[in-house]
Amino acid sequence: MKTRLTALAAFFSCLSAWAHPVPDIPVRAYFTQEGKCTLTVEVDPRCFTADPNAAPSLMQPILPTLSEERVKELKTKARDLVKKYVEFLFEPTGPVQPDFQFEFTGHDRAPLDSEDDIVVLTGTWDTQVPAGSKGWRIRATQDTPLAVVFRNYIAGVEHPKFSVLFPGETSFPFDLNAPAQPLQHIVFGSCLDLTEHPMLDRTLTLPMDLFLFMGDNIYADTEDMAKMRAKYVALGQSPFFQGLRAKTPVLATWDDHDFGANDGGADYPMRKESQKEFLDWLNEPSGSPLRKQEGIYQARTFGPEGKRTQVILLDTRYFRSPLKRVPKDQATNGGSAVPTDDLSTTVLGEAQWAWLKGVLEQPAELRLIVSSIQFAAAASGSESWANFPHEQRRLVKLIADSKARGVLFLSGDRHWCEMSALTQAVPYPLYDFTASSMTQVHKRGTPTPNANRVLPKTFHQPNVGTLDIDWAVSDPTLKLRILDAEGATQIEKTLHLGELQP
Repeated sequence: MKTRLTALAAFFSCLSAWAHPVPDIPVRAYFTQEGKCTLTVEVDPRCFTADPNAAPSLMQPILPTLSEERVKELKTKARDLVKKYVEFLFEPTGPVQPDFQFEFTGHDRAPLDSEDDIVVLTGTWDTQVPAGSKGWRIRATQDTPLAVVFRNYIAGVEHPKFSVLFPGETSFPFDLNAPAQPLQHIVFGSCLDLTEHPMLDRTLTLPMDLFLFMGDNIYADTEDMAKMRAKYVALGQSPFFQGLRAKTPVLATWDDHDFGANDGGADYPMRKESQKEFLDWLNEPSGSPLRKQEGIYQARTFGPEGKRTQVILLDTRYFRSPLKRVPKDQATNGGSAVPTDDLSTTVLGEAQWAWLKGVLEQPAELRLIVSSIQFAAAASGSESWANFPHEQRRLVKLIADSKARGVLFLSGDRHWCEMSALTQAVPYPLYDFTASSMTQVHKRGTPTPNANRVLPKTFHQPNVGTLDIDWAVSDPTLKLRILDAEGATQIEKTLHLGELQP
């Protein structure tokens, strides 16, 4: 067994949805908590040639010109190639021979929407994990002329450990019975206008069980998806992003600049196309529920009973109504947005509200609600939930009605850091810890007024947020910190989980 993490940079570029210069054979396994398993294998048609590295890629415009006989031939070749080059094994129950059904797709099952898309053959096999299986692995046979890549996903979250296999090598055994581990170190940040920065380098040195992108992950501000895609390519291929994916699970939401329009909402005309680019950046599988819904909201729960952390990533862009604004001569230094009294306006949209109700009713001890815009800060002219006070009250009421304990908000957007809280007409104090920006200096250097700020200090230099959870004590502690590029703590607040309940 040889796990080639040292080959990270080269092979991530091969796995990217946008760049695949050297054909390899990616094998991905998607496991559910109910014991179901979906295996996929990807075969580039160049693998059928004598020199795959020199052969041209099959491009999307060519696909409709292929005859039925040629399509059938290519699918048969893919099936035979996988049988010859890859062996599949559940342990200790023994080897399996997947019955892959092949279709033409983009890389990582991406849809073929553009004439620039490279076409591959993706085989899919749905099965049940054999009873008694404790582990799962694959082997590249001695005849394999190309690398075989072994990746795994649990409940939709990619496991950071992977193998790159060369002829005769066997992957590490992926543990199917590993107990759920509680999150202890969570790192989060927002607002990246650069892909290389000392703050990003510092972030990679931090202990983390999960990283959260909280929006403005790129600065696209465009209706041109090619330009947006180029920004995501640069981030996706950066040492920072590759290093994160090798180290820890990554979850993300967006804000306005990666959504596509400054202060944009439901009126942004390219929101569907932008969602595709966002999910392509994260290599979200084509069969993912996120590919089928409108908006990028999602939730994941980590850890065993008694130490569960539910991570809820809201989409505050896709459905959001236009902001109410005043003339520029009436604006504050924070901007011209003001609270609306129009009760028909929305931040989340009804579909997301219905989903959120169900999520908050699920069991968890700690709930991190990631909102790209500030939830608890007072209105100050800029974007925040306070511009939609009826929606802010609706979320407070939903938390109370669902009896959801342990809610803590994380937010970005502002290009400075602070901690706010709602303490009136709430089931318990609702804290909002803002971490922004990872790569930019806030030019003004002073914050807007915020009557709900609960710590006196704000920080306006590049930063990242951390949350360290101590589950070992009787009342778990939640240590929130803002770190600078030197690793020094600039803002710190420790809460007890017991404070986040009625």
